[in-house]
Amino acid sequence: MYIAAIGFAERVELFWDIGRLNISRDGYNTWDSICVNNAVPIPPVHVTQGDVLVLNVRNSLDVPTAVHAHGIYHNYTDYYDGAEMVTECGIPPGENFTYIIDTTTQAGDLWIHGHVHSQLTDGFRTPFIIHEKVKPTTYDKDEVLYFEDWNERTFEDMVAIDAKLKLANIPPLYRTMLINGVNANTSKSLHFEPRKRYRLRIMSLSTSSWIKFRMPGHTMHVISKDGVEAVPMEVDGLDLGPGQRVSII
Repeated sequence: MYIAAIGFAERVELFWDIGRLNISRDGYNTWDSICVNNAVPIPPVHVTQGDVLVLNVRNSLDVPTAVHAHGIYHNYTDYYDGAEMVTECGIPPGENFTYIIDTTTQAGDLWIHGHVHSQLTDGFRTPFIIHEKVKPTTYDKDEVLYFEDWNERTFEDMVAIDAKLKLANIPPLYRTMLINGVNANTSKSLHFEPRKRYRLRIMSLSTSSWIKFRMPGHTMHVISKDGVEAVPMEVDGLDLGPGQRVSII
């Protein structure tokens, strides 16, 4: 006779209405950022390994959209991958689509973003955390710290300006870095207590900017990279390219 422990997964259901909101995210420039349910930043998505994420999307933009869960394998479910005109057509304006994402075989630090033209750059991006059923190491608190490069106008406006300056082959430069979705001057501070262990999920949701992350006077222990558990490594800093994620202790 065999006895197996059975864990019951949850169905995590979200409703996203994708639109635009005229707002200043950097504290200086106001323009139409892509939003979810008329709010920015888009709240991070948290599930536990084994859960099924059901993402009901309404497209209130005036152009097609698609949603990509960056890092999900989508074995035999590539029709939910969200890569417009590769694995699926985009969601037309005024229409709905439901993405179903099974997290049985994965855990770690992923992210969700728009996958049509420049929608990621215009704000359609947020962390997607799949919490392990069993922690890879011990820690007392879990924090997400994500970065987004940002500019004073939409991506298409920046491209048009570059074209006039005959800079079409050079990616637009980003003048601001958002921390957890807002200007660094207004982002919430992280407070660390002595003799406690913290897991920091450092994530770059940037379009093209690289990030150098340091904690002066501290060493960091890498425990996962891009959503994959890693052999622990001690480092004194991180260099993250666009889309890269590292968990440290």
